Amino acid sequence: MRFAARCGVARACVVVGAVLYGSIVSARLEQSSPAPSARAPIAPSSPDAAPVRIDAVVTDQKGRAVLDLRPSDFEVIENGAPAPLTTVELRTARAAADAAAAPIQSDEDEKRAAGEPGTRVFAIFLDEFHVAAGESAERVRDAASRFVDEQLQPQDLAVVIKPLDAVSAFRFSRDRELLRTAIAGFSGRKDDPTPRSTFEEQYIGRAPEAIAAARVQIVTAALRELTLRLGELQADRGVVVLLSEGFATPAARASRSQPLQGVVRAASRFHLSVYTFNPAARAQQEAGPAPDARTVTLDWLAAQTGGRAVAQGSDLAAGFDRMSSDLAAYYALTYRPLLADGGFHAVHIRAKRRNTEVRARPGYWAPLGGEWRTRVLAGTAPSVSRRALRRSPLIETRIGVSPGPGGEPRMVITWEPRPGASATPGVVVLRAKTTDGADLFNGEVAPVQAGSAAWPDSARFDVAAGRVELDLSIRDLRGKVLDTEVRDFDVPDLRSRTHGPMLLFPEVVRTRTVGDFRSALANPDAAPSPLRVFARGDRLLIRVPRYDPSGTAVEVSARLLNEWGHLMRDIERADNLPGGAVAQFALPLAWLGPGQYLIELAGTNANGVVKERLTFRLRS
Repeated sequence: MRFAARCGVARACVVVGAVLYGSIVSARLEQSSPAPSARAPIAPSSPDAAPVRIDAVVTDQKGRAVLDLRPSDFEVIENGAPAPLTTVELRTARAAADAAAAPIQSDEDEKRAAGEPGTRVFAIFLDEFHVAAGESAERVRDAASRFVDEQLQPQDLAVVIKPLDAVSAFRFSRDRELLRTAIAGFSGRKDDPTPRSTFEEQYIGRAPEAIAAARVQIVTAALRELTLRLGELQADRGVVVLLSEGFATPAARASRSQPLQGVVRAASRFHLSVYTFNPAARAQQEAGPAPDARTVTLDWLAAQTGGRAVAQGSDLAAGFDRMSSDLAAYYALTYRPLLADGGFHAVHIRAKRRNTEVRARPGYWAPLGGEWRTRVLAGTAPSVSRRALRRSPLIETRIGVSPGPGGEPRMVITWEPRPGASATPGVVVLRAKTTDGADLFNGEVAPVQAGSAAWPDSARFDVAAGRVELDLSIRDLRGKVLDTEVRDFDVPDLRSRTHGPMLLFPEVVRTRTVGDFRSALANPDAAPSPLRVFARGDRLLIRVPRYDPSGTAVEVSARLLNEWGHLMRDIERADNLPGGAVAQFALPLAWLGPGQYLIELAGTNANGVVKERLTFRLRS
């Protein structure tokens, strides 16, 4: 009951105007363990990068699955350059068809079953807000019930969710009767604005435009939460099944369904696919003003995640058959990308054999370096954020952890205005607290290099391992609130490992003059820049916190690479800060031309080697 209340409040925040962006919490991408005969190893590339997995369905000209391809038959192109594969694995549902389908009675049962090779996990989302009552709703019930009865395998897991359901209150189950009951209770509400709960009455109201906008925001928020919940299970093969007649998101025309970027990023992170099914009859889909505005979301979401969009109401059953065929046999391709820069990387997968067709998602969203670092240091996947997280388009924020004066971990937060933003912020009011509500920091922070005695240009405070909740109020110099940002950050437990070198959260301090550089060199609190675009006149001071739980010293080196990863030169070491916990390097940029570069950091001692890469761009 307490969770349901919290969920209602969070969902209410979304309804009254918070636009969800694609902020994703740190999470683990694990490779499943297939049968030995299905795994074909290839020489790995970029051993310090985190692996990316892309699932590909390969068919012949008649739509039949092609099951005999070898690693040498695949070609992967990332951003126009060949990407060496690490593994190619043929996955089939038949591999676990004879496995004992034990009932799911606990969270441990759920997670164990989801990760078993051959198990498919389905999150079935019935969008009652955007499905009309009558024939459309009947098609949804019939197709979904047929899928549960005829196409779910004994080892498969599934859950049926509606927009206002609390996602984490449900458990993925093998109880088919439970699924049938949930489907049977579905009814479309597309043209019915009547509130059916106190929540709808209080937070949505009765104005038609407000109801329509609120319903879209509720659905997008619930889809993102459901995708994260599915990803949290580390499923061997996870699929989101969306049954909806479609809806126009507020930014669909300008930026290709931006409010759903969070869903796409989560699907990318956890190698999930989204299949969309439009139950409206063909005549209904072609009627009305701007039909594309209602259905572009469904087509875009399926295309971005490697799923399918079924657009003919009378063919829902055939669409479910195609989805089942896709999931019955596919190839899981993994490789190590060059960059972990938080950006989108276009990927094209081609089978060299003639007369074959490959269907996969068009790319992946790379995590930020800090997200992978948190995952590696923590050793386990942090729990999914249950708050309505939000990134502001007005600022770039940097969050990191570095050793304090006594060696204790300290959180360091800085910000700068985002270039080209619609407004110019002057100050950020930051509140940081634990999940129990204990305040860690509450104060005003100026942008980097604009600090004063009243407004420092960084927030620094001691933290313990665990989640920190950050709320930022972005204001102009007169105190007017321009925007807000809501972030969660998981502080790694450095004691969870017994030994081994670690590079914590490298900092890049940007200076513009020799005097500024010398001043920053001796100032341990010089604010690191969250931006990664610099000018040729800048001098960079690169700070690398290093640590080994065993107490063994860590030697750090730095190299400059071009955008293809080729060595250009070693980066000069600068004087270390007192205490020796942070290594410093100096990199003037005047000798470089415009373009993208990499800084490769390596930490070495008798216990091993660890590497980290930072990306930056030099403007003309």
